[in-house]
Amino acid sequence: MKENCSQGKLVGKTANLIIFIGILYTFLSILSLVVCSFFTERGYGIKSLIIGLFIISLGYGIRYGYMPSLYAATTLFSAAAIYFIFLVLDGQYIIIIRLLLCLWVLSLTVRSIPAMFKLKAEGLSPDRNSKYKDFFLRRNKKKDS
Repeated sequence: MKENCSQGKLVGKTANLIIFIGILYTFLSILSLVVCSFFTERGYGIKSLIIGLFIISLGYGIRYGYMPSLYAATTLFSAAAIYFIFLVLDGQYIIIIRLLLCLWVLSLTVRSIPAMFKLKAEGLSPDRNSKYKDFFLRRNKKKDS
């Protein structure tokens, strides 16, 4: 049973990290559109806002056990890592932080694929019940009664 918990935690950690990166990317895109031209010069804008929302949706798909979301996130972050490697080799060293972040997320998504298979085979979900979810569901059931 302890192995299942660690598998679920790994997939949940991956989902939370992808959601965080999507929120960060969306926030920086909104800043570039509304306030700061510094981020616009760095490539943030409408396209990056759409990509950020897509990354958030991938994270929630992983959280609720949807395998194609995990595959799409792995593909997206591997393509981004390859792109950032070419930019670093071209001499744009400021991209190294983005490259390291993409490689970190890529390693987590690759390790989460077998974990997700094990969870699916046993009929478990990476989204564990939280005390807040239980609290609000219990409160809504009392109102319905």
